[in-house]
Amino acid sequence: MQNTSIGANARPQEDEQVRPLKGIRVLAFTHYAAGPIAAQYLGSLGAEVVKIEAPAGDYQRTGIKEPTADPDAPSPYFLGMNRNQRSLSIDLKRPEAQAVIREMISRADVILENFRPGVLERMGIGSSAVLAEHPGIIYCSIAAYDPAGPSRNKPALDLIIQALSGIASLGGAADGPPVPAGAYIVDTYTASQAVIGVQAALRQRDQTGLGQWVRVDMMSCALHLLASESCYALNAQERASRGRNGISHSHQPAPYGIYSTLDGAIALVAHPASLPDLAAALGLSKQIIPLLEGKGAWTNRDQIAGILSGRLRQLTSDDALTRLAPTGILLAPVRSIDQALADPDVAGQLVREVEHSYGGRYRVAVEPLKLSGSALVFDRPAPDLGEHSVEVLRETGINRDRIDALIASGAVRVSGRPGNRT
Repeated sequence: MQNTSIGANARPQEDEQVRPLKGIRVLAFTHYAAGPIAAQYLGSLGAEVVKIEAPAGDYQRTGIKEPTADPDAPSPYFLGMNRNQRSLSIDLKRPEAQAVIREMISRADVILENFRPGVLERMGIGSSAVLAEHPGIIYCSIAAYDPAGPSRNKPALDLIIQALSGIASLGGAADGPPVPAGAYIVDTYTASQAVIGVQAALRQRDQTGLGQWVRVDMMSCALHLLASESCYALNAQERASRGRNGISHSHQPAPYGIYSTLDGAIALVAHPASLPDLAAALGLSKQIIPLLEGKGAWTNRDQIAGILSGRLRQLTSDDALTRLAPTGILLAPVRSIDQALADPDVAGQLVREVEHSYGGRYRVAVEPLKLSGSALVFDRPAPDLGEHSVEVLRETGINRDRIDALIASGAVRVSGRPGNRT
């Protein structure tokens, strides 16, 4: 298997750049979140990634966006998770389409998929069949549960895994319902683990010539996100509990948490030794100092947090931060996502603007990895559905008559863009 790029339109100046995964060809059978994020990351590291989409397209293309948005415009979710990929829209239920995919697999280095277990197996392109025919390929499966485990056929999404893993049980006040994270943290972390696994398998292939089946599942990844909390649960008799007054971690002492102010909220983290200074800065020494004896910062954490909460509600965020800054404790305002993205520490590097021929201009948050020897790739916006169908098929060695027949039969969809009419 040759590790040469299938990209026909790479610009000369880009070819001169050092890319960690240059020449690695990835077929991405991905949809929703974890799979596309992993595929995008591999593309950003320099791999040539072809996104295999059904004629209807990835659900995320139009499935999640504002009700008032243009119905034909792509969803921001899709735009943010599918850069640096090309789109081949093909009906995998058709035998002639499956034959095309097998030809593409013979030229690929990596198969990345997050379909339900069994879907690709029924088409004859599951991990066992592919590795038996192509022992040098890396076949990476992303699933809700271990694809080789007893729950392999159960469906799930990020929220369900947060609930089942215990992540959701740690958020929210003790006298209220559990509160899950407001971001797709399990999807994103699972995607990162898949990228790590693929790169490790590629490195091993360099040494042995053999590929392997890389398995990543959301349930295991969620529990790995809870590495320290899991260790506590496995080795301590005391059960973790949520605080009643803002303490946002089951094992942290006061004042660790989020506190409302007159005009917003702030986050506070302080070592117990700093609590007297914190109390003095807020005029609360008489109420808090008596509660700090011994392990009071832990045993009286809810009472301490309640006192702090009552006082901070009387102050604006700026006033509270100004009073507390001299104490040296860790503190910050709770910002909106918009405010965070404007932060000068990240805005110039993490946020990039894209001009898209079918979606106008939009901004995205790119991968956070920084390599001193190579910049991450940022040369393809999220593709239109079937935008590269003809281009990819021709690179696979399929002649124009066969391509036309595939398009005419409905097995392949094209977007009607200039590159697909040549």
